[in-house]
Amino acid sequence: MVVKKPENETQNKIQEELKQEILLKEQKKEYHSLKFWKIENQVKQSLKEQKTDDTLRDITIWALVLWSSDVHYEVFEDYVVVRFRIDWVLVDIFRITLKEYKSILERLKYASGLKLNITDIPQDGKYSMVIEDRDIDVRISTLPVWDAENVVCRILDNTKSVVDFDDLWFFWTTKRILERAISRKNGMVLVTGPTGSGKTTTLYTILAKLNTRDKKIITLEDPIEYTMDWIIQSEVNEKKGFTFHSWLRAILRQDPDIIMVWEIRDKDTLETATQASLTWHLVLSTLHTKSAAETLDRIVNMWLKPYIIASALDTIVAQRLVRKICPHCKREKEKTPEEQAIVEAMMKDIGMSIRPAKNIKLYEWAGCEKCNHSWYSWRLGIYEIISLTHKLREMIRAEANTDDIIAESRNGDLITMKEDWILKAIKGYTTIEEILRVI
Repeated sequence: MVVKKPENETQNKIQEELKQEILLKEQKKEYHSLKFWKIENQVKQSLKEQKTDDTLRDITIWALVLWSSDVHYEVFEDYVVVRFRIDWVLVDIFRITLKEYKSILERLKYASGLKLNITDIPQDGKYSMVIEDRDIDVRISTLPVWDAENVVCRILDNTKSVVDFDDLWFFWTTKRILERAISRKNGMVLVTGPTGSGKTTTLYTILAKLNTRDKKIITLEDPIEYTMDWIIQSEVNEKKGFTFHSWLRAILRQDPDIIMVWEIRDKDTLETATQASLTWHLVLSTLHTKSAAETLDRIVNMWLKPYIIASALDTIVAQRLVRKICPHCKREKEKTPEEQAIVEAMMKDIGMSIRPAKNIKLYEWAGCEKCNHSWYSWRLGIYEIISLTHKLREMIRAEANTDDIIAESRNGDLITMKEDWILKAIKGYTTIEEILRVI
């Protein structure tokens, strides 16, 4: 199964040039907010009073307020920058002195069970806190730099681990395909995409939808990020020899109905997972691939025979996350010539040329305090879902190339990622610049 080169390389080249022109012209948006000033004052006051517990709590609370997924402490020669990752973009919040950071670092390491006297090798740990009846886990990673240590804190809010299925931003056709796939008794559903594409949220949301008392659900995670009632969650520990492959074989002896394998990393895990799906289990897992078509190639490159793929695999969900337009300052905009050209090219690609591109509305916004003047507010998913039909399974068994498989999928309900993003840009959910930046 080999990916063919694009038939119209000239057209693709033109689209890429238009994309770069649009991104170069995009006004660089800098996050800024009165909230950042409040955070800095509050933290520095706690440090002045030597209340390091309050300091960590204040930083975590503000990170949650700003919907931040991570807090970064980055050490430079004369100062330390505290940064939040907001909507997957790193934002400078405030600076502190090296002396102030030393007390924060010591408290972070103590709370996470790390060794205070070890500063020359990386360490990983975690601590927990309760904020307004919300269980918050903070996973920390240290990295030796200069004469200090950089720290990244991943904030895991159990109340945000699962969203409603309708809030995953599926169009009705893709939603119907996925609901049909996860309602089956067996088969494999793969959620694919790069790091930070929302695979975790999608998997947990699917598990929540399937979580009924007449089913036994077991997960195999690395690590367990969020706990879920009624689901048996296990964690691999490769340092002790507990690999995905060996742990998965043990799980199969526990008589599960549904298995979630956090990630398929090697041939052994893939073979065991496919055998599980063939022996009347529904298997959910992830792969780090860019598209549904690339997923098929990746599986073949892991030396799984095509006839096994055709029998075991049911559905591939490829996805990305893009920032959502702030609804409070959104407004319609005039399209630039480059935007007009790329919209026309994309619509032609996906068979929508019947609608004049000049009538398509695009949006911009003024920036406001609600979105921290970033012009974006939270994120939404862009998807591409392939569900294997009888014809597609026959093509995979015959080792057809992925271009032909995608072409056949288009005869069914397939909405490609390109189609999904342009439809969401047209509907005003996001911007063309944001889509081009991510995809």
